[in-house]
Amino acid sequence: MTVVEDNQIAWKTGERLRTITRLFTQLQQLNFACCDVVSATQCSLLSTLERNGPQTLTSLTRSLQLDKAWLSRTTDQMVEDGLLLKAPHPNDRRALLVQLTDAGHGAAQILNHQLNAQASRVLERLPAGERSQTVRLLSLLETALQAELASQVRSLAAPAKGEQE
Repeated sequence: MTVVEDNQIAWKTGERLRTITRLFTQLQQLNFACCDVVSATQCSLLSTLERNGPQTLTSLTRSLQLDKAWLSRTTDQMVEDGLLLKAPHPNDRRALLVQLTDAGHGAAQILNHQLNAQASRVLERLPAGERSQTVRLLSLLETALQAELASQVRSLAAPAKGEQE
């Protein structure tokens, strides 16, 4: 394969991944109402806290890549709605720990159920003989994306050449 062919494949692959990401995001946005929340941020918070357990606002800001003030207002609203609790962190008096209430767990489970059902409907649109291979390839893609993300994070965190730590 030539460099030009490699570049064309990379361009087409990048374009396809961006298209898949946009379509998947659009489908997910249609499910926000299912868990009685009104925004992608709220659904992301529910999913993240359900998956990873209680976290500080700072760690949520980093993992969700959101502005701290925006996230604070969103979590305050979710506390008012009975979906979240904010409590002092047991090991750091300056930090608040954000966690799901029972209602928040229920909303997260409903959201996950709806999103999993949606994924099943999408998979059913593929030819039956291709489904298991698609799931296997998605797993490989997930691993590759995680490795790329970890690499990017490490390179951003590493001091530049000539800088002292």
